[in-house]
Amino acid sequence: MPEFPQATSRRELRERERAGELSRSRSQPGRRDRPNRARAVEKARPARSGSTPRSSARSVERRGSRARTIGSRLLSLAAMIFAAAFVVGVSLPANAFFSPSTDTASSLSSSSSKGGQSVAVSGDEKVDVGTRDTVQVLSWAQVLAQKYNTGAKVGGAGTGPVRWPFPYPVRISSGFGPRVAPCGGCSTYHEGVDMVPGDKAAIFASSTGVVTTRDAGDNGHYSSTYGNVVMITSTVNGHTVRFTYAHMTTGSSPLVLGQKVQVGDFIGLVGETGEATGPHLHFEVNVDGVTIDPIPWMTANAGPN
Repeated sequence: MPEFPQATSRRELRERERAGELSRSRSQPGRRDRPNRARAVEKARPARSGSTPRSSARSVERRGSRARTIGSRLLSLAAMIFAAAFVVGVSLPANAFFSPSTDTASSLSSSSSKGGQSVAVSGDEKVDVGTRDTVQVLSWAQVLAQKYNTGAKVGGAGTGPVRWPFPYPVRISSGFGPRVAPCGGCSTYHEGVDMVPGDKAAIFASSTGVVTTRDAGDNGHYSSTYGNVVMITSTVNGHTVRFTYAHMTTGSSPLVLGQKVQVGDFIGLVGETGEATGPHLHFEVNVDGVTIDPIPWMTANAGPN
């Protein structure tokens, strides 16, 4: 070991100690790499419990984020494939997925059996399908128009206690019940039937009775839409029946209020007074206070048309 002069200060003493250590490390082989080994061991030591290196945490976080991204992309791809398959499935017909050879009627041969019976269907057989009838929806007014406004006629000569207003068949222009109002003051529910024998045709009493209502337009105007009207109340089969004859020609009826009339007597002439669209007789039948359809009642009591 080399000898060093006596240190004169602390600084010189430290320098001498460092020089001695350096000389010893040079003289002993293998001592030079000890510090490096110490550093390697220090680096290889595990980290303290409860602490994680930043590099390891970052790598784990990156792997988790990458896995989530891949999973999201796969889920989106699966959803797109499902949506495309659904659209194709609902837009194409069922026979688009079969070959023509399996869908041709000529190659079809089926049989079914039940209770010992069998039925065979051949593809060569043809079924003749008739044309489908057209369906037409009509209102009640249109039904009545078809019933009465297409040339249908009622009336005729009679000899019984109840008779038609005309002794011959007469066309009906508007039936009983709901209808489309033919004029501004006309009703949408017709309480009688409009009979059209022609202008100024003679009208006759349908039953024996008394004039209970009379509007002859003596004051120069009529008090109702009936115009020149006569109502005769009778008793038929124990029921009180009131017959109404409306829209007669002005001055054509000789009847007065309270006058007794026999069946078949002259009532007046067909006209168009009051609310009317043309010459006709508005004929009503009221039984026990209820206005009814005159056609079936007259048919039952005065005989067939």
